[in-house]
Amino acid sequence: MGRARAGQAVVLLLAVLVALAALALWVTDIRAYALRRLRARDGGDAAALAAARWQAAGLNLVGELNLIQAYMLADDRQNLEAAAALHELRQRVQLTAPVLGLLAADAVAEANGMDELEGADAFLRELADEAVFRDFYPGADEDFRAMVRIAAAKPLRAFPASPIYEDSEHPNLLVNQDFYEAILADDWCWFWFNAYPFLQRYTNHRDFGAVPDLSTEPFLGLRLGALEATLDGLLTAEGREAAMNAQLADLGHPILPPPPPDEPWSPPVEERAATVRWSVYDPGRWGAWEAMRPGNLPIEGELREEYDYFGASAAISVSRDDSTWLAAAKAFGSVAGENPTAHGLVLGGFDDVRLIPVDAADVGIRGFDVAWLRHLRFHVPDYARSGFADGACRYCSALRTWDNPGWRARAIRWLERNGHTCRRPRPGGSSSSGGASYGH
Repeated sequence: MGRARAGQAVVLLLAVLVALAALALWVTDIRAYALRRLRARDGGDAAALAAARWQAAGLNLVGELNLIQAYMLADDRQNLEAAAALHELRQRVQLTAPVLGLLAADAVAEANGMDELEGADAFLRELADEAVFRDFYPGADEDFRAMVRIAAAKPLRAFPASPIYEDSEHPNLLVNQDFYEAILADDWCWFWFNAYPFLQRYTNHRDFGAVPDLSTEPFLGLRLGALEATLDGLLTAEGREAAMNAQLADLGHPILPPPPPDEPWSPPVEERAATVRWSVYDPGRWGAWEAMRPGNLPIEGELREEYDYFGASAAISVSRDDSTWLAAAKAFGSVAGENPTAHGLVLGGFDDVRLIPVDAADVGIRGFDVAWLRHLRFHVPDYARSGFADGACRYCSALRTWDNPGWRARAIRWLERNGHTCRRPRPGGSSSSGGASYGH
């Protein structure tokens, strides 16, 4: 009897030891995974902040050149050639600052031990070769390509996650990565919240509508435009003269002199042709955060007015030991205590950079994925034209599944019975791409 009990104790002891060993291995694996994620996060956050500093520097330099132009024209309204040269210089800054931001982000990512992103350098060069900068100075396209070739002369460890399509206000499911992932995972609840009417009425590829054009902006672009106006016409905007004078005072310059008594505040018709160009915040890409992300702004509490502007965020994707991280940072500041974008004209004033939630950033991809990016460039336009998904990538496979009427019918039947049980995920969710969905 004693031997039987001893044998049972040995078996029990062995079972406990096996369980403890399995638990130790599991804890070790979780710890290794957590360390990989932390290292990727640290490298990605630092890279995004480095890029955002160049965003801030570029915006500040453009603002100072606007101020120099204003002071020059206040001194002599006929300095039109010099004003044209200043505007070209501002456009060169718009091209250069984002590329310098990418170089800085890549250097920081390398210093933090991030992995090389296979195919990132080649893909950036390809996109740069197609870039067209409308209304920029002659030769701007070639200048940008030359700078990108220098930045991507070696394998990159940081990739800009800026939007790569022109029209982000009218989204197309064909350029939405979540649409494909929902198909591949049979995640029918995604359609319940995001595209249920489309799923019900879909007949063929034409229902997707036109695919937006690839963006022609710089990566991590400053999102600026140009306004043609005389100095006096520019200053008539409410508060603009005070903001410019406050900025000049901050820089240690005299304030703008008033217009001469014999020159009317609003120029006569014959003088309106003597306008110059000023750099302004593109109203379609800068604005109140709430307006850009209605009902989905992942920030709690009151948003202070001086910080309430959406635009020119620096989003960077990195990878470490197969763990991908997407981080976003943004330049902040004020002009005379106001939101720096309050008067439309770029005046600078950006003196800080901070990490922001990815969901509140101007982000175009969930993380660097060369297969997804090539699908966007080559397979999506072909499918939009012909309805055939002939590519070998997993995203083309998702389109073939989508075009199977039986798959869509099963999805609709399941949602009719169970859609009410779906639970909407929190903004940002638990995407495999990682990222700081709710800030830091």
